Amino acid sequence: MPNTKSRKLFDRISPVYGRLYERQHKNYTRIFKEMDQCNLSHFSTILDVGCGSGAMACVFTEMGLTTFAMDQSWGMLRVAKSRHENENVRFCRGRIESGLPFPENSFDIVIASFVAHGIDAKQRLELYEEMRRVGKHLAILHDYNGVRSLSTSIAEIAEGGDYFNFIRNVKGELKNYFGNLEIIETEKRSCCYVCNVG
Repeated sequence: MPNTKSRKLFDRISPVYGRLYERQHKNYTRIFKEMDQCNLSHFSTILDVGCGSGAMACVFTEMGLTTFAMDQSWGMLRVAKSRHENENVRFCRGRIESGLPFPENSFDIVIASFVAHGIDAKQRLELYEEMRRVGKHLAILHDYNGVRSLSTSIAEIAEGGDYFNFIRNVKGELKNYFGNLEIIETEKRSCCYVCNVG
């Protein structure tokens, strides 16, 4: 999430994410190592945009991927770097609207997990543009699929993101921007929106 308000929010709540690390790691293991349709291990490099606690990045390193992970929150990066499991992840700080700090075609895969729903349509297009610029093969959003719970709605209203517009528009945005889209259901309320780059 690229604005100062959300960065400060995630700086404050980063210790909570730290306590959820094991649960997140287990969930990402199930999605990316155990589900055949989400297994990315035949690629070599990946960038995790909005890496949070680093749990997903850790799973990618366990799969043998050279993993870079970026977040705008210093608090989240501290949590991620404090985990010994993440010693092989290359972390950096960055913001989408400043451009991803990598040259074109740097990564086989660029993924953003639960980032796109928290930013507005203009910022999402900036995210897609940067994912396409630095990616070589796949751009993936791992995010909500439209099956809501009351707690999700309350949390997203409190966060001040663009959850409701994201749910209404993400499929059309991605098809218009990348020209292709595959949706892989991962949980009751989430999926991977997978686009080929190029």
